[in-house]
Parts: sequence; C-alpha cells; structure tokens
Amino acid sequence: QQAVTGELSSLSDVIIVSTGGGGFSSFGGGGSTSTGEYFTQRDIAGIERIQGIKTVSTQLSGSGLAEYNGKTTILSLTGMEVSVMKLQYASQNLEAGEFLTENDQNKIMIGYSIAHDTFDADISVGGRIKINGEKFFVSGIFEKQGFGGTSSDSIVLMNSRDFQKLTGQSNISLIYLRVYNVNDAESIATTIQTTINGNHGKKDFATATTMTSILKTVQNIIGILQLVLVGIASIALVVASIGIMNTMLTSVMERTREIGIMKAIGATTRDIMSIFIIEGVLM
Repeated sequence: QQAVTGELSSLSDVIIVSTGGGGFSSFGGGGSTSTGEYFTQRDIAGIERIQGIKTVSTQLSGSGLAEYNGKTTILSLTGMEVSVMKLQYASQNLEAGEFLTENDQNKIMIGYSIAHDTFDADISVGGRIKINGEKFFVSGIFEKQGFGGTSSDSIVLMNSRDFQKLTGQSNISLIYLRVYNVNDAESIATTIQTTINGNHGKKDFATATTMTSILKTVQNIIGILQLVLVGIASIALVVASIGIMNTMLTSVMERTREIGIMKAIGATTRDIMSIFIIEGVLM
C-alpha cells in the first residue's frame, strides 16, 4: 500500500483528460480509449488559458497499414511526447529493448501481441516494420499485460512528430496536464471539464481525472484485498490450530504409561502439563 501510494503521490500534480469516462483506464493503458470523438485545438487553447496549469501534452490516435515479413495488416497507432510516454507507461515492464528518447526518429515501441502474434514471424528489437510505406525500427517491446482494452499488448507507440508526419492526422484522444499547485488540481479538473463540455455542447463529453481520485480508487481496491488476505490467514490459522491440537492429543494418548510413571515418582500435574505445553509451543 505504501509503495503504490508513494508512486501515485509523486504524480499528484497530473490531470488526465479523456473523452467520455476513460480517464483511469487510459492511464498506463494501451492506446486510445476514445469513443470515436476527439479533442480539438479549440479545447487545447481553452485549457491553456486556465490559470495554474504548468504544461499541456496530448496523445494522438490513428491507424496505419503495417507490413512485416510479407504480411500486411491495419494497426492502431498512438503518438505522444516522449516525456508523457515515460510517465504513462512507467509501470509497464519491457520484454526487450528500451524506451524512445527525445531525438529518436522513425522508431517505435510495440506491444507483446504485435511482436509475437500479429505477423507470421516474431518481431525483435531492431526489426523493421513498414507503416504506410515508411520504415520504422523497433526500439522496445512491452511485456505481456493481458488486461484487455487497458493493456499495451496491441499498441504501436511513436513520438508525436513521427505520428503527424506519417499520418497527417491530429486526432487528440487524451490530454495530459501538470499543475503548479497540487491543492488546486481538483478545482482545475472541474474547470477543464466545464470548458471542454461547453465547447462541444455536451455535459459528459470530457472527463478530467486527477491522481488524487485515482489514489482513492486504488486505496479502496487495496482495502478489499486486505480483507480477503485477513480471511485467508484466519482460515489458515484455524486449520493449523486444529492440526496442532490433534497432534498433541495423539501425543498425550500415546504416553499414558509414561505419564503414570512420572506421577508415581512424584511429578505434579503442573510439571507434566508444562512438558506438553512446551512441546506444543515448539511445534
């Protein structure tokens, strides 16, 4: 609990803005959780005018025609700034390779299923994949996550510059913000939701999620797990106690003759009880 709380607390100045209700599932997840609706430059400009916001970054989503080892398929593409990429995917381990750097060009990171299941041959670090006719080198491969829509198994990740150059699209599916004052995060998130929803004329177009709300959710989950673990430990304790009691009962019954001899030569009930209690404690 301390480890998880500490990790999220270090990101307490982060706000994630998504379309619909996908803020929490998008964080650390695989690509866009968009419902087909995207943010506009007007939304970005509106956010940048809000007081207390330090930086604004975006995640772009699109698709491309990928070719590897003679097989061609359509893949979902995700583009974002490298700093945001490291923030969002910091909790996910790499099977091989390394994260992209600011100066990388025509390099991508791919999910486990892209590397091992999508094409006829496995893709390794350094492998070349053609996307929309452009060659991209694989810099890193994520370990298998296996959590459905929120995993990175089916992701093709590149920096924003390469994404826009390759697709010519600017479909903004997620917005990441950092605020100057952590205490203002909740009020700023509310203001962001109101601003974007007003731009699109809908009450629930955008959801702004703070790390504080995510932390509360995680703590609730940990609380449930603690109850489960206490239940399992209690059952184990009862079973072990019955086992020890049964063993001690058998031990006493097998030594009836020795107990009689000890009593005959002057041992008290307390002495005999002490012998068996010490044996039980050691067991």
